[in-house]
Amino acid sequence: MNKMESIIKELEQYTEKEIVYKKYWELRNDNVKRKEFLNEIEAYAREKHLLIFEYPFASYPEILTERDFYPNLSIAKHSNVNVVRHLRYTPIFHHSHTFFTVLYVLKGHCEHTVADKNVPMKQGDVFFLPPYVKQTIGVFDDSIVLNIHIRRDTFDDYFFNVLRNENKLSDFFIGCLYSQNPMQGLMFHTGDDEEIRDLYLNLYRETKIDDMYSWRILDNITSILFSKLLRGYSDQIELVGNVNQEEMNDPCLRILSYINNNYRTATLENVADKFHYSVPYCSNMIREKTGMGFVAFVRKVRMNHATALLTNTNRSIAEIGEAVGYENPESLIRAFKKMYNMTPSAYRKINQSHSS
Repeated sequence: MNKMESIIKELEQYTEKEIVYKKYWELRNDNVKRKEFLNEIEAYAREKHLLIFEYPFASYPEILTERDFYPNLSIAKHSNVNVVRHLRYTPIFHHSHTFFTVLYVLKGHCEHTVADKNVPMKQGDVFFLPPYVKQTIGVFDDSIVLNIHIRRDTFDDYFFNVLRNENKLSDFFIGCLYSQNPMQGLMFHTGDDEEIRDLYLNLYRETKIDDMYSWRILDNITSILFSKLLRGYSDQIELVGNVNQEEMNDPCLRILSYINNNYRTATLENVADKFHYSVPYCSNMIREKTGMGFVAFVRKVRMNHATALLTNTNRSIAEIGEAVGYENPESLIRAFKKMYNMTPSAYRKINQSHSS
């Protein structure tokens, strides 16, 4: 048995929770036996916070954060990427995440909705879901679904090399981060592509290894995954939800992407010149797409990069200010307080402690 086969074998094994969920699901049409089973497992369900509707103590969080998935995982403190397998037979409920999610059906299929739209997935499908978009997911057989979770506030910095070029994936993420009308999802159909499968398996394996090198390896494998998807499937992307091909081809997404990658030096004049628009027309395009003027948009981009550095590095406030284009730390502090109602140091203290 090779390495990939052994990982798949591990993924096929049922956890204790899955065994309980499966039995609960199998008794869904037998009220008497289901009630007996619920009485039998009540203490366990309370201790493990099982998502079973009949229990009055069961809670269904509408928004799931990193801490809901990784309460004890040390790499979550450092890594922008983590991978989990979706628990089979978990009851379906509407929820969203505070991070980007990239679902992958390794084996079989799953029930899936996005913003109340039915989006079933089959083996080899890869689905990109933005933060705060409601979804449901259900796996009610031996299928295997893996989820990559990518922090929103660090996305740009860590996947810059993949997204700095003009491509549909870059447009999608820029639209999710900055558009007034965020996109709801896109899907790649990779079928039996073993390269994509093995990248996901290695991501899962690295999450399990969880040593001092894991966070960097996870970031790099994810960048390779994105590049492989774009190389092999960029002309087959399926758009989901409130986005259509015309919106994906919106030239303003290219402008926002350019500003996002050149925010330290970009001016409205040189952006308009680069894209061959008049300054007023370019300004109006940005405002219509983002709800912000050019200066406010650049400030938001700078703050996004600053929050990533505050959360994921120990660089000084002065160094971060310089990195995101401020001449002195006082300018960063003023801009930061205006946007977040707290100082950069206070933000760092809160968010680094949440990651520990």
